[in-house]
Amino acid sequence: MAVRTREKLLDVALSVFMQKGVENTTMADIAIASDRGRRTIYTYFKSKLDIYDAVIERESDRLVRELKSIVDSEASPADKLHQFVLTRLEPGMNTTSPHRTLLSRLRVDFGRSRKIRRMASEKEEQMLNRILDEGVVRGQFDPHKTERVRAVLYTIIRSIDMLSVNEEAQQPEAGFDESLALCVVESLTR
Repeated sequence: MAVRTREKLLDVALSVFMQKGVENTTMADIAIASDRGRRTIYTYFKSKLDIYDAVIERESDRLVRELKSIVDSEASPADKLHQFVLTRLEPGMNTTSPHRTLLSRLRVDFGRSRKIRRMASEKEEQMLNRILDEGVVRGQFDPHKTERVRAVLYTIIRSIDMLSVNEEAQQPEAGFDESLALCVVESLTR
């Protein structure tokens, strides 16, 4: 019951943060939207920033779980890599993505979300390395090309994250994520 209440509060907080932005949201806003009293919210969270951290951490965890399911699948390394790149870039590329919308609303406090994203990034890099290494071992990816592409992929993914929170940055065109995923896979295959 307590876990379900906490998750409901996080769902509501995500919705309110997306509507109003973190800086304009109060604990009272979250209490009203969740049909709970402020005391109930304070039972689970110390502050609005505590809720915010939990929302960002949960969204990052969801993305990591989705990526892990791709890595653990029975698909070929090329198919895994293609799907991994698409899935990983989608939150940064899709303007309707809750993750993208939330991050764009949270520009003011990007330092906090960056700390949590850094933890997830380490896991993502490990998973990406598993796919690349599997492709080399199975003879699907050229070992020399793979080493060169590895660092480039990390940089591209981080760059898309940065673009997603920068209003002034020119956003990649529609279909960029699919084109990039195909180019990456084609550049590695023998």
